[in-house]
Amino acid sequence: MTLHCEELREQLLPRLHAWGRHGIHFGLSPRSSLAWEGLFDRREANRAASYSKVCDTALLHVGPSHVPDTAALAQLRREMHDGFGWTVLVESDHMFYRFPYSHPERGKRGALNPAFLDPDGVRAAVAPLLQHLRPRVIVLRIGPIYRTEAFRFEEFHEALMCCLDALLPGCRYGVEIASPEFVLPMYLESLRRRDIAHVLSGPSLPDAVGIPGALSAGVCMLRSGCLAAEEEGDEWLAVRRSIRLCLEEGKTLYAYLNDGTEEGREEMKRGEGGERLVRLLAELDVDLARRSPIKRRAA
Repeated sequence: MTLHCEELREQLLPRLHAWGRHGIHFGLSPRSSLAWEGLFDRREANRAASYSKVCDTALLHVGPSHVPDTAALAQLRREMHDGFGWTVLVESDHMFYRFPYSHPERGKRGALNPAFLDPDGVRAAVAPLLQHLRPRVIVLRIGPIYRTEAFRFEEFHEALMCCLDALLPGCRYGVEIASPEFVLPMYLESLRRRDIAHVLSGPSLPDAVGIPGALSAGVCMLRSGCLAAEEEGDEWLAVRRSIRLCLEEGKTLYAYLNDGTEEGREEMKRGEGGERLVRLLAELDVDLARRSPIKRRAA
């Protein structure tokens, strides 16, 4: 069944607003994807403002190939409606143990990084975001550390904690690591004590949700292309499970759902993403209904 634009918004907006009141926030990326067509009002000239009428959060990726200047950051902040909050995924040079071969600077490609997790360098990358964008959350995305590297978990843990302890105040923080073998109890406990989120993401999401302590911070986060995956498949179920766990425990969750292109999946059809999101949330209606204050008083 294909929903018309107005019908799609009528079904989705009340659900998104209801989940937001319970601390569960959804963002869609990339915001220009045809998968979300029909969700945003075409009559509004400012596409960012139109997006912020539907979703109260969005993910901004800042990396070696995309570093917005201060004017662009300030403009992004001004364009959004009241109550909107940015999350920034920071993948600066200091996040790489070994520079990727796709790095824009040829001289760095494949080289070991002597400034990996350097606290001063990370603070310098974060400072303009705090000053000009004022995000709700900043996520440090740490690139893969391959098993062939002579870099032990203990070294990684020590460097990361030194970096986190030196971060500037002003927002919540999260960490996303591309090396699942480093997601160990010691790492998760260290994040929990600092109230820093461990970001669930990638193809390992179904396994990651089940790790004790993976959703232990007060503010939790996941990134997924589940809407482009098989409905009722493992990733779809993992996202639902994460939402339920955070709802039951009264935790804030930021769930960023992309159109699948980040995972190399087949592109969704025009407008298909919004319809799938409606179905995903409709399956959770009963969980949200149990949290209704009217129902709690009746019980």
